[in-house]
Amino acid sequence: MYKEMEMNTRMEKQIIFDMDGVLFDTENLVFSCWKFAAGKFMLTGIEDVFYQVIGVSSEGTKKVFSKTYGDKLDYAQFREETHRMFDEKIEKNGVPLKTGARELLQFLKINGWRVGLASSTRVQRVEEMLKATNLYDFFDVIVGGDMVEKSKPEPDIYLDVCEKMKINPKDTYAIEDSHNGVRSAAAAGLKVLHVPDMLKPTNEMEQLSYMIFPDLIEVREYLAKNA
Repeated sequence: MYKEMEMNTRMEKQIIFDMDGVLFDTENLVFSCWKFAAGKFMLTGIEDVFYQVIGVSSEGTKKVFSKTYGDKLDYAQFREETHRMFDEKIEKNGVPLKTGARELLQFLKINGWRVGLASSTRVQRVEEMLKATNLYDFFDVIVGGDMVEKSKPEPDIYLDVCEKMKINPKDTYAIEDSHNGVRSAAAAGLKVLHVPDMLKPTNEMEQLSYMIFPDLIEVREYLAKNA
């Protein structure tokens, strides 16, 4: 069941997106690469680890791997293997967009919204994927996970984007799919539009989210009526 709320206040036309799981349907693709690599490296419990690090930067993921597997795993090799498989799939099939992603960004641009991006992925990779899908020019500010000291769920990346955009977090929407992303944006003071992907909303997510939507199509419909 999705949280529904009637809001009387009008927000400023400013919004910050997460990328993987929000704009791109990549979380399941990454998970399939992880499962294959886990078999190769003889790792157990990879599903639990994956769910822990959805929305977390590469450095944060490395810490979780170290805590879980210790010296049993060379994380650099695992990361290289999963990236190789991911890149092969993307090269073959392209970057899969989430339903309604391009249409939402077009709507925001036409209607004068300021748009930022806060992704835990390295900024070079973020820019490559945005350019490959012709989405790069929709964004005023882009911050990757390697540009901030503390990863999601800490608020740093959202505060950094807001600072660069010169906007007040409390007057800004965030669109997030992951629990760590929702925690990050909410801690920074943004109003979170939660669009769940692989992880279903929990009671905590319902409390932290401003609204919960099934997809970006409904996000666009909401913003068209309430901004």
